[in-house]
Amino acid sequence: MEYGNIISDYLDSKKYEPTLIFNNPYGNNKKFNIRLGDNEIKWSEKENALEIIINGTKINTSKKVTLNYNWGKSIDSVNFANNVRQIKLYESDSLLGFVITNEPCTGLGCSVNYQLIYDLKSKSESYFGRFRTGFELELYDFNHDSRIDFLSKTFYGRNVEMIDTTEFIMYSQTKKGNFEEFRTEEQNRFTFKHIYPQVYPERDKDSLMEKFEENWIEKINNNGR
Repeated sequence: MEYGNIISDYLDSKKYEPTLIFNNPYGNNKKFNIRLGDNEIKWSEKENALEIIINGTKINTSKKVTLNYNWGKSIDSVNFANNVRQIKLYESDSLLGFVITNEPCTGLGCSVNYQLIYDLKSKSESYFGRFRTGFELELYDFNHDSRIDFLSKTFYGRNVEMIDTTEFIMYSQTKKGNFEEFRTEEQNRFTFKHIYPQVYPERDKDSLMEKFEENWIEKINNNGR
């Protein structure tokens, strides 16, 4: 069962499309200020942290931590980031989404990145982190409740059998503009897990079981396995 494809197809069906996207070039063409829609955005490295100025309002990653676990059972300090890699504008929802990284990177640091969701109305900041789970930032509508959703990813490492586990957790925007774990009176956390083996030429792929566990708001895997 190709659960990776099932997850991708499901998320694509729930995704919000941004109004505008800025992708920062690499090397000497890298930018440090842009205008995205009606928003003037500047950024620079300040005292081992990243300072971003949005329409005159300064925010700084110093002492900021991620809302989610990005590797195992630990939150991460966002002051590791020193570069803006991507910005998305969701104009009708007054939101900016940033992917921020550390450059130049070495070793495990090359697999780390952070997502900042900034509410232009309330000026609230919500930070998330990722390790070995991609560099994208997407917003979703999972349950048609007029609240914008974000899906965090937590990598639980590779065990001795070379099997990886990634957990996805649902967050939703509050009336204050920030994001928090989505919960209901019946359920405190909405998650699903993808458990998948690393396949190498000398390994028998048929003997390695890929798994999918869901505790979600609706059924994602409808294939009966």
